[in-house]
Amino acid sequence: MTFEPDKGSASAPSTKRYAADIRQDPELHTTVIELSYHDPANPARNLTVAIAPDLGSNMFSFRVGSHDLIYCEHELLKRKDFTGNFVLWPLPNRIRDKRYTYQGQNYSLADIKRQQGNAVLIHGLVFDRPWQYMQPIVEPNGVHVTTFIEINEESPWYAAYPFDSKLTLTYSLDQHGLSTTYTVYNRGARTLPFGFALHPYFSLLSGKDDTLVSVPADQVMEADDELLPTGRIFPVDKIMYAMYDLRQPTAIGNLQLDHVYTSLHPHEPAIIDYRKNDLQLYITATEDFTHAVIYTPQGQPYFCLEHQTCSTDAINLHNQGPELQKAAHLLEVPAGKAYSGTLRYTIRFGK
Repeated sequence: MTFEPDKGSASAPSTKRYAADIRQDPELHTTVIELSYHDPANPARNLTVAIAPDLGSNMFSFRVGSHDLIYCEHELLKRKDFTGNFVLWPLPNRIRDKRYTYQGQNYSLADIKRQQGNAVLIHGLVFDRPWQYMQPIVEPNGVHVTTFIEINEESPWYAAYPFDSKLTLTYSLDQHGLSTTYTVYNRGARTLPFGFALHPYFSLLSGKDDTLVSVPADQVMEADDELLPTGRIFPVDKIMYAMYDLRQPTAIGNLQLDHVYTSLHPHEPAIIDYRKNDLQLYITATEDFTHAVIYTPQGQPYFCLEHQTCSTDAINLHNQGPELQKAAHLLEVPAGKAYSGTLRYTIRFGK
């Protein structure tokens, strides 16, 4: 399959309810793709998604009526920093010592520099790279657009991850919410290892005490001082680990977390409940999403709930035996094949 960007078009055809627009944003100084749904009976249920392909395919806005569920600082976005809802691929989160081994070969990430100055490489290789995109498609029951990025010998970080590949993201908006489908294409002659995640900064629309979160996960992974997994996994139903139990709705103001959860319940949603706004966000995913990271920094107007297909440092955990391979859940794509998964954000109104 060949994808070609169409950056000359200003917009796609619209229907009465769905539309797509490609524009140059005067504040961000970049191309923005906007997908929208118009509810003719109630503007409070209008939905709008905005994506900046040149800024890492960051889906920096997801508006429901007049409320934006995604927290984004535009100055951070313009310099491709951590904000909005950015993409973690092919090695999500931290990699111990910026090194990994795969199928007997050693690889180094030491030459990759992050302006944040982290001691370990975090958040993959594509969130600060320009992506390409296809022409949006508007249909009677929805609107979607595909963005994509390639890794090949011309990529600046090819030595750190020399696996010829392509990642596509298809954002599909309908009247109930947004689905994001990723597809990894292995264009090389050997097996490709990867993990995928999205890193959304969710707004605290109802404040820290009336914004509640629940995550259907039975276990939490222990981490060291660098937030790298030790290999130990704790059950949240034990009294000594009860502070990590998010299986019931919990106010963000009561949490101090930066932890990786696993043993997610298949087909059960994580829920963000904005109680003062009578609005809930249900997050569901295909079964390849086996982990979730929750980050609740104190004194900030946001928190993060990141669904991942793997653990932190998955590629190194993968090398430490069968038990930790399961905990790592590193995904592998044979030569010439592809792998896909989907995250779904569904909006519900009322209590």
